[in-house]
Amino acid sequence: MYIWTFSVNDAVYYGRTWEEFEEMLDKIEANCHFKKYVFIHNLSFEFQFLKGHFKFVDVLARKSRKVMRCRFEKYNIELRCSYMMSNCALKYLPNLYKLPVEKLSGDLDYTKIRNDKTILTSEELKYCENDCLVVYYYIKEELKTYERVDKIPLTSTGHVRKEFKELIQKDYSYKNKIKKATNTDPHVYNLLQDCFAGGYTHANWIYTDEIIKNVDSFDFTSSYPYVLVTHKYPSTEFKRCNIQSSKELLNCFAYILKVKLKYIKSKYYNNILSQSKCLKIVDGEYDNGRVIKAKEIEIVLTDVDFKLLQEFYSFDYEFIECYYSIYKYLPKQFINFVLDKYVKKTEYKNVEEKEIEYTKEKNKFNSLYGMSVTNMIKDKVEFNSDLGEWSEIPLTNKEIIEALNEEKNKGFLSFAFGVWVTAYARSNLLKNVKLLDDYVIYCDTDSMKLKEGYNIEVIENYNKFVERKINKVAKILDIDVNRFAPKDIFGNSHMLGLFEKDSHYEEFITQRC
Repeated sequence: MYIWTFSVNDAVYYGRTWEEFEEMLDKIEANCHFKKYVFIHNLSFEFQFLKGHFKFVDVLARKSRKVMRCRFEKYNIELRCSYMMSNCALKYLPNLYKLPVEKLSGDLDYTKIRNDKTILTSEELKYCENDCLVVYYYIKEELKTYERVDKIPLTSTGHVRKEFKELIQKDYSYKNKIKKATNTDPHVYNLLQDCFAGGYTHANWIYTDEIIKNVDSFDFTSSYPYVLVTHKYPSTEFKRCNIQSSKELLNCFAYILKVKLKYIKSKYYNNILSQSKCLKIVDGEYDNGRVIKAKEIEIVLTDVDFKLLQEFYSFDYEFIECYYSIYKYLPKQFINFVLDKYVKKTEYKNVEEKEIEYTKEKNKFNSLYGMSVTNMIKDKVEFNSDLGEWSEIPLTNKEIIEALNEEKNKGFLSFAFGVWVTAYARSNLLKNVKLLDDYVIYCDTDSMKLKEGYNIEVIENYNKFVERKINKVAKILDIDVNRFAPKDIFGNSHMLGLFEKDSHYEEFITQRC
């Protein structure tokens, strides 16, 4: 150690050794017997040092070394991670929340070797002090909403989760719909995990390592929220069925398909099938983690992904297992909640006196997808303070069944919703990629970079489709269509889901992504 800083409210204390730090904690504990909360930005990092000097109990972690919360064994002090709470780097917090302090930059040379005897300049001390003060003023900002430090959610997703949970707490109509859609069969749960995939992020191999001139970038307007409010999702528990052909797949049902693909071969330059999602591959050829062709593949897919593969690849297939659920729009209560967040975010944007409100609403809006895809049934993560070792203990079948039934009883959201969110978003992006194959240089979840000469009508036609779909859904669900396209302070409307040009590059290069 060469320095520690610790603020009690806005008074920042510092020392140079572990012994001095422990003395500080002893003094605090001697004078304040009640439970105390200390916020550390990136607790996971600091924990690696702290665990060598202190014993910890009640360590809560997402996975090994990803600490969200822990408690000293010796002191009545709980440490919490302000980075996970805000999902924001320390240097951006002052600007986002208009804090009365800034994170300083350039005053601390991280390449310099220091110890507790190294003389620190006033600039270096000020740099360390400000890091504490940024966290302090950020917590003060959160207290305007939550009033007590122990009530601030542990994660950025937790903010919007808490708000929605309070909204539907006594809404039994909503909860009953979610209970019907929540799967309690462990095998179906495992299949849902197998067919879940994130966004499509990949380069067109014919353009890698090449500097391309005059590149346009197009980006979806809130891709995930758009599919949440306009697409249909599994609304009942999945049941097994005996389907032999894709012609038997009905549009009114969502399907989980465990399928064997034979003699599969890509038809396009952009190869979309992820090697890591395949359960088995025989004689595969790859484009940086994407399958170009293979003799045989086993994989679990949603019906959305299977139909997309049929467009991008030629193959023979055999369904090994099939499960179906009835397609319906998400409960109107949830759709209105998503739209409320979008309307507020849009109305607050560029309004000078609403900058903090805009930041909070934007963060909540961006967390909606995370909330919908959160998998609450996870292996137990344990930390042995005596040995300083982590272990991840798989849940037993009994524990999985109990956890699934608990989720069902809560009636909050179904994990299946999140699986289909990403499937729909990928499908919307990749259907455009297919039509612009020769010109697509690179894609990243909800955006694509296009080489000069592409057909702009492809994007225009897609945007017309989005507009028609929104009008149709608004009419069916009896929701004011203007909520899907709210106006900002300048009177400009911003419709969800549109492909919009967000930048132009004189030169662009992608290197084997």
